[in-house]
Amino acid sequence: MKRDDFLFEIRTEEIPAATLAGARRDLARGIGEALEQEGIAAESVESYGTPRRLVVWARGIPERQSDSESEVLGPPASAAFGGDGKPTRAAEGFARAQKVDVSELEVVDSARGRTVAVRRRVPGRDAIDVLAKAVPRVIGELTFPKTMRWGTGERSFVRPVRGLLALFGARVVPMEILGARSADWTMGHRVLSDGTLTVTGPADYFQKLRGAYVEPDSETRRSAILDSARRLAAQVGGRIDADADLAAVLADLVEWPGLVRGSFDPAFLDLPEEITTTAMRVHQKFLPVRGTSGLLPHFIAVMDNADDRHGFIGKGNEWVLNARLADARFFFQEDSREPLAARLPELERLSFQDRLGSYAAKTIRLEELAAAIATAVGRADVVGQARTAARLSKADLVTRMVREFTDLQGVMGGLYARAEGLPEPVWKAISDQYRPQGQGDDPPREDVGAVLSLADRFDTLAGIFRLGLVPTGSKDPYGLRRAAAGAVAIALSRRWRVDWSGLLEKAISLYPADLPGLSPPVALAELEKFFAERLRNALERAGSSYDEISAVVNVGSWDFADAAERAAALTEARRRLDFRGLVLAFKRIRNILGAEDPGQPSARLYREDAERALAADFLQAKALLEELVPARRYSEALETIASISPSLDRFFVEVLVNCPDGDLKRNRQALLGAIRKEFTRIADFSEIVVEK
Repeated sequence: MKRDDFLFEIRTEEIPAATLAGARRDLARGIGEALEQEGIAAESVESYGTPRRLVVWARGIPERQSDSESEVLGPPASAAFGGDGKPTRAAEGFARAQKVDVSELEVVDSARGRTVAVRRRVPGRDAIDVLAKAVPRVIGELTFPKTMRWGTGERSFVRPVRGLLALFGARVVPMEILGARSADWTMGHRVLSDGTLTVTGPADYFQKLRGAYVEPDSETRRSAILDSARRLAAQVGGRIDADADLAAVLADLVEWPGLVRGSFDPAFLDLPEEITTTAMRVHQKFLPVRGTSGLLPHFIAVMDNADDRHGFIGKGNEWVLNARLADARFFFQEDSREPLAARLPELERLSFQDRLGSYAAKTIRLEELAAAIATAVGRADVVGQARTAARLSKADLVTRMVREFTDLQGVMGGLYARAEGLPEPVWKAISDQYRPQGQGDDPPREDVGAVLSLADRFDTLAGIFRLGLVPTGSKDPYGLRRAAAGAVAIALSRRWRVDWSGLLEKAISLYPADLPGLSPPVALAELEKFFAERLRNALERAGSSYDEISAVVNVGSWDFADAAERAAALTEARRRLDFRGLVLAFKRIRNILGAEDPGQPSARLYREDAERALAADFLQAKALLEELVPARRYSEALETIASISPSLDRFFVEVLVNCPDGDLKRNRQALLGAIRKEFTRIADFSEIVVEK
């Protein structure tokens, strides 16, 4: 069947940069899934977008759906036809209702038995007709963190919609979405271009857009920004200080990126670098310029324009940044007049969560929890420092600097603590308490910081879960998934050998017992499931497959570092050892025993050579495992486990487990149960997927 491309563009007012990437992704996925469900799946679906448009290019869509057949079931065949084979009134009534002749009725086998049915050929619809209905539905199902209403207030979208382009091949797909009708034209850059651009297809669309000063591909915009920024920075002997997140935001702020270099008063370089770079990167979306010995008094700004020939944009950016840095210096100097400890009473007036009390109450819990964690991880020597860091950790929330530069919470506390002369582990812990803030971010630099970050996350998770506010779907207003993922990342990076479930229970116990919501045991059970999922994600990123992860996580260990080591060993051993026989044997053991623990086997009840051989091999393996497992020599332990696979195979071939003799049956089940119990100290091998 002939295929063609579908090009869709929805033009809007300025979409926030933080929303744009997700909107592009969701629109492309929604259209791709809709086409597949309608039987006209595209060969590929690509998404593009700028602050003023979302674009999808679906390639290779069939021109029409394939014909299909529908079947409508009627009365039982026994009721539809008499003994002489002639149709009854039931058959005639069914045929009349379906508007067919009774001779067209068929007898089919269905879930209801032998049934009369009518089968019809359903012709496929043209792709244009399918698209005309499917795309508006997809748009209506998109969700955004915030939406706007316009006109009479009946329409809602991320930003007001100003136009649609919808082409299948060169033909317009007729549709109306949020008050806009589809057409075969688009608009270029709102300032640099005039008039409309008539489009005949995807290639024509992209060529004309670029000719009208719009680059629809965000990656192309990002690369252009970074390349130009590097050149501008090099002109003053520097290099840009950028990361992937900021570069992506800058690309989604503009349709046709232009860059300008500006300068600020070198006197502001005396401020802590964290303050200066935050003012540039977070508040102004500027790229800092760095030299060989630190920051330079220059920045690179991105503008939605080709150039700044008159210098107005650059001068305006310089004025704004200098004013912001002047404010920052004033706040920093004023805040430094008062030690952090003197600010603690102000935390009584700062709410942590409506039903969980103030930040003053939180810091009291953090002191206890940090001390418990430090002791549990074998760092009782830093309990005092952990308590000090916990007590002062939230004091910067009431400083003028953090009120103005909220992204510097924690960091400012660390800077003030360092200026006060507090021990390095303490001020670093305060500074690092929110690390890691996301995947790929560095964990805290030192153990005291790791302890404080874990305590903060555990306290937040425990309190919110006690209230019953467990994240569901995509909603996570308290950032609990990020908090738990960060805790797992810290535990794995430090390789601390701890029962983290016990510390979660400790965190829950620090809240009042009569707190409304979930009871402490239920909250703990929910938290354990929540953390297990975060651990699964971490192990998957480390390279383990889903079945290997299930095999490790399902044995219920709450030592995250140990689980990671077992998963890594299992992944590596699976590449070089033949686990197939062992896995199939364990699946068979699971089918025989279920969840039952049949107790310990007795050697005097062994009757067959195969069961004696298996018992002997098992005892030998068990003796080795008692040495290898406590030492966490998991690769060797897995080799030991794999070594009894031949004995297990022979056992199942030669021995009848569920034999008529009850004592022998129970003893053989007990032998299998003992093997399962011992070997699942490392992994539940029945979870491993193998070909039969």
